[in-house]
Formats: sequence, structure tokens, C-alpha cells
Amino acid sequence: MKLIIPAVLILLCATASGYGGAFLNLHSFTSGISAGDFEFTMNHRFIGAAMKDDPLDSFFGLDDGANVRFGLRYFPVDGLYLGVTHTKLAHMNSITAGWEHTISTLNTELGAVVGYSSVKMNSTSNREGGMVATIYLSAWFLSDRIRPVFNYAFDWHQDENGPGLGLEIAATDRISLMGELFPYTGDDDREDCVSFSVGYSTWGHQFILGFTNSVSIGPQGQLSGSTTNDLSVALSIRRML
Repeated sequence: MKLIIPAVLILLCATASGYGGAFLNLHSFTSGISAGDFEFTMNHRFIGAAMKDDPLDSFFGLDDGANVRFGLRYFPVDGLYLGVTHTKLAHMNSITAGWEHTISTLNTELGAVVGYSSVKMNSTSNREGGMVATIYLSAWFLSDRIRPVFNYAFDWHQDENGPGLGLEIAATDRISLMGELFPYTGDDDREDCVSFSVGYSTWGHQFILGFTNSVSIGPQGQLSGSTTNDLSVALSIRRML
């Protein structure tokens, strides 16, 4: 089981490119998708610290369990999508609708997503939820090699909102280096949420492998900050259907 991640990254890669743009947590414009397409996503945020004490004892934290999210998006027309997700942490279910647009003359990408998320903290509690939304903006520079990304996320159920910042460096046409920062704006001693990752894009898959100090997934999950600076393994796989 410990060889699943490298095996997936090696064996499932196709030879063509064009499907890319994803981050571990930030919303960003996804290229290579058109009307009628479906997109399946699977995200893992492993709980154990990757490089603490004896990392081989827990195989870099992978043996300590994980938060998992499964999602599906459908694009009925170009630039519009509907989505559903289920996240293991807090038994969260979400439905969303999103819009994306490219301003070709400015090499800029705009997007917004709004939805409803509900959580059930334990088996005896009632399910409760509220509206969520994220606006996102990105632009390509230096011959499409560097892309800063900006998010602003809202979570009306938790009464939280805040920014997310990212940077993608396209090392090759298929491989990108990415960093993400969600500054914590609360008044206690929680930490900012940070992520570092490498992405590999093909015609039908996107693979992202990296490290993060947050077990939550998505922009709204980063608004509450992190209780640690220890980095854990993060994995994201996206597949066009």
C-alpha cells in the first residue's frame, strides 16, 4: 500500500498535455475543459508529520490516517460548472456552481464559485451548514511561465472570510512548482496555512504532490488557520471523464 502514490503517478500518466491549472487548495482557472466535460477529483491530506521524530516509523506520516475529499464537476456550457463534494473531516457535503472567464488580451483569468456546505461533527449531532463562496483571479507573465493566483473566500456558516495567495512556476509544459499561503486573520495563536507542491499535467490527468501544515481541503478550510507548523504529505488527483 505504501507504493500506491508513486505507482499512480508513474503508471497513469498519458503522453499529451493541455489539462492543467489546479492547486492543492486554491481555486484557479482550469485549462483544457469544455462544454459537456466531467471532472473527478480526489484529495488526501495526511495527518502525520512527514519529517518529525522517526519519519520511517510512520512512513513520512502516511500511516497516521488522512482527511479525504471526493468531488465531481460538470461543465454544461463553456465557463460554467456544477459541483458536488464529500469530505471525510466533519462529514462535510457541498454543492456548488461556478463561473470562469479568460480575458485573452490581458492574459488574465477570472472565476467565482458559490455553494452550500453542511457538516455533522459527530454521530449524535445535527447536520448544520451555510453558504460559501470564493472569487479567484490569476494572470500569466514571462511567456506564460509565472502565474500569481489570488482567492478571497467566504464561509457564512463559520462567519469567516479571508484571502489566499498562490504562485505557479511552469518549469516545463507539463510540470509546475506551486506555493500557497492563507494568512490567518484571527486573534488567537493559530498559524498561517501554507502548502508547497509539484504538479504534473497530461491530457486527462492532473497529479499534485506536496506538503502542507493543514489537514483541511479548499479555501474555506484554511480560514481557521492551523494548529501546527509541521508539514504533512498532501496529494491531489484530477481526472477528466
